[in-house]
Amino acid sequence: MTEFFLQIVLFIYSTVGFHNLGVAIVEIAVLSRLIFYPVIKQQVQYSKKMSELQPHINALKEKHKGNQQAFATAQMDLFKQHGVNPAAGCLPSIVQIVILFGLLGALSRILSMKVNTEFFVWNMAKPDAYHLTGIPIAVPGILVVIAALTQFIQTKMMMPTAPKIRKEDKPAEKQEKSDFMGEFAEAQSSMIWMFPLMFLFLGTQWPAGLALYWSVSSLLAIYQQFRISGLGGLEQYVIKFRKLGGR
Repeated sequence: MTEFFLQIVLFIYSTVGFHNLGVAIVEIAVLSRLIFYPVIKQQVQYSKKMSELQPHINALKEKHKGNQQAFATAQMDLFKQHGVNPAAGCLPSIVQIVILFGLLGALSRILSMKVNTEFFVWNMAKPDAYHLTGIPIAVPGILVVIAALTQFIQTKMMMPTAPKIRKEDKPAEKQEKSDFMGEFAEAQSSMIWMFPLMFLFLGTQWPAGLALYWSVSSLLAIYQQFRISGLGGLEQYVIKFRKLGGR
């Protein structure tokens, strides 16, 4: 796998990358987002459908309480009825992880080769981090911070929008929406911070080229996601920000 990614990086570097590793990494990030756009679109649509189906799933949980097998069967029937493929939700994440570690291995190999690793103020072969006196750990550089921030925004946008409880809703519907909002908040608190915090820590140890790839890739993903489904779970933050700005 590392050899495969290494050959791709070297090919782009020596052809359309202008013999600059940073330029080659930006082009790889753009190319990967274009190639995997159909998969990303499928994941966004999956998240949207799951948000719509969550009240029905909660109803099935209540109906088959204590019978996990019956619930699993009923849930699969519900997915089939609405054309939802559970595997669609995790495939893009797996693809991203494969590319991430494949590129990490390739960059590690490139260190021993004579290539131009200078890109603006960064050296793509060295970590984008600062070691300050009195601070025991490395401080993340701008590329690492951007990578973590864009990952946070992308993950937040992927989160399903919680259904609003209306006055005309029946008591059962209000309870279903309330249960979903509780599960929604719990999922957000654990998932939304995982990748950004991981990258803030590991990004100070990995080559800056990886942070550049992740930043460009996430920025493009945010744009693609917005075109497909809007702000998603990020909408609540935008509303709060507008309220604060209007004061």
